[in-house]
Amino acid sequence: MDDEPATTAMLAGYLDPEFFQFHEEAKRGGIFSDSTQTNTRVIDGACIFLNRPGFVGGAGCALHLAAQKADESALDWKPSVCWQLPVRVQWEMQESGVEIAHVRAWKRSDWGDDGDTMAWCCTEEPEAYVGDSPVIESLAEELQEILGTTVFVEIQRRLSPPDVHL
Repeated sequence: MDDEPATTAMLAGYLDPEFFQFHEEAKRGGIFSDSTQTNTRVIDGACIFLNRPGFVGGAGCALHLAAQKADESALDWKPSVCWQLPVRVQWEMQESGVEIAHVRAWKRSDWGDDGDTMAWCCTEEPEAYVGDSPVIESLAEELQEILGTTVFVEIQRRLSPPDVHL
């Protein structure tokens, strides 16, 4: 998105208070931590968009939940840095001219001095790495957006068991 902060603010304005736990706080003080608009506000130790467990409108990211309710992709609703976590891709150009993608988890240190201010950076806890399906499946949309279709399909191919014909 060209103007991601403006898009995030616009989408936040569409959130129904019954599905956005901190709607009133957002209305009173905005959604960003400061005028740079690079970080969302932190409320009680977490992102302003994080509906806490037990919230009647549902726990989790209010933007993500709203995207699901609208039958749209969360990638279109959430700031790019949010939907990219916990995946980090580093591209390395080889002498041969071939570019190699290294996929790994983000670390707070990857963000330099800004890493200390990122309360939403939740990938340091082991709970960030558990799920009911492999990452190639559960983060398929995110990986395809980050890596591109060609690389994503190649990763799928390499992770698939070989066809064995007896």
